[in-house]
Amino acid sequence: MSSPVPTARLRRTWPQRLLIAFNVVAIISALAIAGAVAWGKDTVGEVPRIQIRSSEFTPASELAAGDPVNFLIVGTDDATGLDPNDPLLDGREDVGGTRSDVTMVVRLDPKHGTASVVSFPRDLWVKIPGHGSNRINSAIAYGEGDPALLIDTLKENFGISINHYVEVNFAAFKNVVSQIGGVKVYISHPLRDGRAQLNIPQAGCQVLDKDQALAYSRSRHLQWQDANGRWRSDPTGDLGRIKRQQDFVRRTIAQAIDKGARNPATLARLIRTGVKHVTLDPYTTPQDLIDLGRAFDTFEPDELKTIEIPVVNATRGGAAVLDAVEPETTELLAPFRGTVENSGEVFDPSTIDIRVANGTHRPGEGAATTDRLAAAGFKVLDPRDADALAWRTTITYQPAAEAQARFVARYLDADPILVPDPEQGTEILVTTGPDFVGVLDTPKDADQKLEVMGTTTTLATTTTTVTADSSEAAVTTSTAAPTTTTSTTLPPSSPVYVPAAIPAGEDC
Repeated sequence: MSSPVPTARLRRTWPQRLLIAFNVVAIISALAIAGAVAWGKDTVGEVPRIQIRSSEFTPASELAAGDPVNFLIVGTDDATGLDPNDPLLDGREDVGGTRSDVTMVVRLDPKHGTASVVSFPRDLWVKIPGHGSNRINSAIAYGEGDPALLIDTLKENFGISINHYVEVNFAAFKNVVSQIGGVKVYISHPLRDGRAQLNIPQAGCQVLDKDQALAYSRSRHLQWQDANGRWRSDPTGDLGRIKRQQDFVRRTIAQAIDKGARNPATLARLIRTGVKHVTLDPYTTPQDLIDLGRAFDTFEPDELKTIEIPVVNATRGGAAVLDAVEPETTELLAPFRGTVENSGEVFDPSTIDIRVANGTHRPGEGAATTDRLAAAGFKVLDPRDADALAWRTTITYQPAAEAQARFVARYLDADPILVPDPEQGTEILVTTGPDFVGVLDTPKDADQKLEVMGTTTTLATTTTTVTADSSEAAVTTSTAAPTTTTSTTLPPSSPVYVPAAIPAGEDC
């Protein structure tokens, strides 16, 4: 049981708690809408809205009360609202269009009182519907500022549905930091980044003003000074920036709450500031934010769970990009898809398209399995032979259809591997392996444990051997167990700068 709160201490109100429930400036600014209802000072009409022309966007109003919701938070390099003399405007006449500088998804689960955030590196290589493959931050540019393509990209590659959209620009960030009097950050070494206009010459606890806070959060070419006075480059680029941003998240919201609790006028100014520089989807209402704020009445900053996507360096067309490591990425993002809670979801089998591929030497297995699945009510397609002999039974599906794939697995007398694949069509592909026995008359319980593989997993390999003294290549084919290659996100042999722990006795 918690101790009573002293009467002299100001109790945090639900608007202040709401600051914690979301993410840095985007959510602090979004609080302005709730303030419009709570205090009657601002009107909803003041908040810019953007149409969402994506069939993959599911407004929270279509969900059951209390269901988890996903907020897509996009920080753009749009300079609207900046002072004409702001150094950030230097050279911007040479840069066309608006690009996403930060892309993150915040998942709020009111029933369980949990909040999670995942940041997507801007150089992450993904499939962009209708545009081939490219870096994830190009989705906004392809869509000419319309977030629909980014929403579709997240759904197709990661199976994540979006229920709210929040967009902020540089001016929003700087104005909010200014309103809360800067943000304290412990700096273990002097830092600089000429491209981001960052210059912090002193180590120790620093209060970053609006300009340095933005530079610190945007820095991708960071340098830090070692004990010998030598400037060392941080090789982590966008990945290191994400680590610093996540640290900055907690510090900013804690500072905002602290300021608001001691001086309600500060919070009111914060609200009036945020309403000018945030753009929302047409469906997010003041009541949405009020309800969420009340649901997170006891949430604390340190309870915000941050997720980092594991990546490896890669090259596409001579350009350096990042590839997500599988199956780790698929597994880490399961809570954002809701597949952890909904693995036992029940579907009408007639709504699920299934094709069977015979991955064994057993003749007629594909046709027989197809007939049994049809008898169970599934919508079946013509069977075929697998491209190679299967090591084990697999179910391949688009990431967005994981719940349906798990439902199909309950009907198989086998121990199938789930294989999410963005390239897979709308049908679910069941490839039979040597472990496959048949289709069950009664489906298995929903709590079965299933192994999830990533798209980089090799399920079968073909080895070609050329004999030196022959005129033709002798080709042999063998089936191997699945293999997955992973590597560390940050190069351990290189100097890396990440936010340091605050030394004991230091107030920061």
